[in-house]
Amino acid sequence: MKKTMMVLAMVLLLVPAGLFAGIFDLSVGATAQYNGSVSVEEGFEWQDGMSDPENYAYGADLRMRVLFAEVGVAGLYSTLDAGHKIEGIVTGGVSLDLLGLVRVGLGMGPRLSVEFDEDWGNATVYGADGLPIDEDTDFETAFMNATMTYRATADLKLGSLLFGINYTIDSDGFTFGEGNYDKMLPNFENGGSLGASVLITLF
Repeated sequence: MKKTMMVLAMVLLLVPAGLFAGIFDLSVGATAQYNGSVSVEEGFEWQDGMSDPENYAYGADLRMRVLFAEVGVAGLYSTLDAGHKIEGIVTGGVSLDLLGLVRVGLGMGPRLSVEFDEDWGNATVYGADGLPIDEDTDFETAFMNATMTYRATADLKLGSLLFGINYTIDSDGFTFGEGNYDKMLPNFENGGSLGASVLITLF
């Protein structure tokens, strides 16, 4: 009877400890993303260009998690034939730890990109739908009409470090403004962008 009570007491103590140990964490780090389109619909295939560092965009990856809800921000820089490009995506979604070793996440949100000429002048901002955004743009309308994009992550947890891959792919044209949920699935036919990240969990 005493052993049973002790086991029960330990369980009751461990449950809240497990619940509150990972209520909030913030991870920041670096990411690299292959510029070519990668299809995973029929299995991943290595492409010749993946071995060339010039075929990648580089940037920062930030993820903030409260319980299982996660907000992610990723920014990437890449060179154009006659200029520069900075692209960012903000996602909201879920993130789960599996056996304390692997963290998987899935988020959805709009993408935004800015293109500059060679001397970093004449910036042009583009929304997720590929259309330019200027000072006359209603940003609420632009967000509601932006094609939503998915970003999936899978990371190996080594202490406070996260080593993993990510996959970014557009939906089939889903926008919050239109609300057509038939277009919500990822557009696997066009493929997506494959990347890798290294992050450190600050707290």
